[in-house]
Amino acid sequence: MKKRKTRRAEPNYPRISLKSIFYVTRIYHKAVGPKSIFFVLYRVYNSVLPSVTAVLAGLVVTAIAEAIGTHDLTNVLIFVGILLGVQLLNTVLGMINDFLSVRTFEDVYIYVNKQVATKYIQIPLRVRESREFADKFNRVSDFAGSLPGISNEIISAISAVISLISVMVATLTISPVVTLVVMLSAIPSSVLALRLSSRRRRNWREFTKDRRVAFTIKEKILNSNNALELEMNGLSSYLVNRMIKANRHSQEQDILDQKRFLWPRFGSNALEVVTNFGVMLFVAVEIIYEKLAIGQFFTIRTLLSQLSSNISMLFSDIAYVSENLVNATDYMEFMEAPVKPSGDIKVVTTPKIEFKNVSFSYPNTDVKALDDVSFTLEPGDSMAIVGENGAGKTTLIKLLIGAYEPTEGVILVNGEPFSKINYESYLAQLGTLFQEYPRYEFATLGENVWFGDINKNYDEKAVQHALSLADLENLPATYDKGLNQILSKDFDESSTTDLSGGQWQRLAIARVLFRAPNVLLLDEPTSAIDAKSEQKILGNVFEIQKGKSTVIISHRFSTVRKAKHIIVLDHGKMIESGTHDELVKKRGGVYKALFEAQAEGYN
Repeated sequence: MKKRKTRRAEPNYPRISLKSIFYVTRIYHKAVGPKSIFFVLYRVYNSVLPSVTAVLAGLVVTAIAEAIGTHDLTNVLIFVGILLGVQLLNTVLGMINDFLSVRTFEDVYIYVNKQVATKYIQIPLRVRESREFADKFNRVSDFAGSLPGISNEIISAISAVISLISVMVATLTISPVVTLVVMLSAIPSSVLALRLSSRRRRNWREFTKDRRVAFTIKEKILNSNNALELEMNGLSSYLVNRMIKANRHSQEQDILDQKRFLWPRFGSNALEVVTNFGVMLFVAVEIIYEKLAIGQFFTIRTLLSQLSSNISMLFSDIAYVSENLVNATDYMEFMEAPVKPSGDIKVVTTPKIEFKNVSFSYPNTDVKALDDVSFTLEPGDSMAIVGENGAGKTTLIKLLIGAYEPTEGVILVNGEPFSKINYESYLAQLGTLFQEYPRYEFATLGENVWFGDINKNYDEKAVQHALSLADLENLPATYDKGLNQILSKDFDESSTTDLSGGQWQRLAIARVLFRAPNVLLLDEPTSAIDAKSEQKILGNVFEIQKGKSTVIISHRFSTVRKAKHIIVLDHGKMIESGTHDELVKKRGGVYKALFEAQAEGYN
């Protein structure tokens, strides 16, 4: 006895809802404005036009047949005149529609992407860095990109419904039997189209990770900064093939589903064709026996074609919308996600920052990146954070700027917890340079500095001063356009050479110093800079930060020793603290061992 195969349980994927359709329609209206009303009315007119035209054309044919014996052209002229007026009106409305549609698609695309980008930067970093959010945001981005098309298809589906109703009404007035037979013959192909669409939606969500991998590889290949390493390591062709493999992985199931539905779809479509020919034969017999007017053959023939195409179009639109609208649930959840909390207490001067027994674990892990860390950064203090890779140094900085909330303990700003502090006013006091910093290749040299604080008026003297502090005072003179030089050949052919890694890092330092923050946070700020420039830059930093606060993470003890206070982290724990002189005298201390190991390297 054969065992019955058990069907694999389908994942609980989001379903299409009226709420999601309404949501998309509302976005479309907000992006397009009053034009959306015209587009809907025009589609409605277009929906009933074929049926009206078919009926009028049939009346014209019948009137012509009757006029053959009487030579009375009155009815012919009336119906032709009405038909002409209907078509002329459609021509005028079509021209208006084309004129208004020129920017509509881009309007929707720009509006949606602005909403997504604005919301994205409001979501806490701890949420953005999770794997689940990355996959969801990938689907949100897909939805945002396809929303202009979805909006049009929703309107098209509504139009198809209206058109289908108008065709059915027109057909029913001639022959209810014909209408019923044609409708029944269209059901199998329609059901198959919806089932295939459902399979595609499942596959789309199931292979989100593969699409993300393919997109990431594509970015790496097209990034000119990676070109040399890819060429030297012979990775280019390999990565292209891996990108294609990731893309095809998500397509394989679609191809299998297409094969599975091939013959059933052929059978259902053949049924429709045979039914339509049978109906036409039936109508011909009815006309021969004078049960129908001769013009109604033309009307029925046209209406049948429209009825069949309208049903196919309706289910095609439903399939397209359902395939793409499935991510609307993610989009709605994304847009309604909680934003960074912000209290009412504003920070207007250099704040006092306290860590009290702070511990932190990243999402989906129980490992503590920070474990029971306590310290106070008084206004005007300079503090250095030391430790081996993975000790928790960068995590500490992220907590300090409020990107994450402690899983244990509390962080106080001027004696108040973060929840009571106005977050924007707090950030306004900070200036941060991380190990991974952005390069604005599309912008000018001056803008790369000014981006440190765009709330300030662009001032060439202030920009030049910031460049001098970062040991880049001579850089503008190397370009014909000076501060107005765009910094990449990808965006300006006159930029004959790209900046070196050290120059980009110094430019990032100039950007944060242009901000003139009350609290300066530097994470390995001189890792790509030579020793001579490092000494000059750090001397400038400590000079301009007098009376303000500075926190530096560095493996270079020539940098660390300049700080008034040093804390040493090891696997998230703060194991030592004090001044440089105090720590190097501590027998068996970690700081002393690290300092001496580095000093030996210079001997």
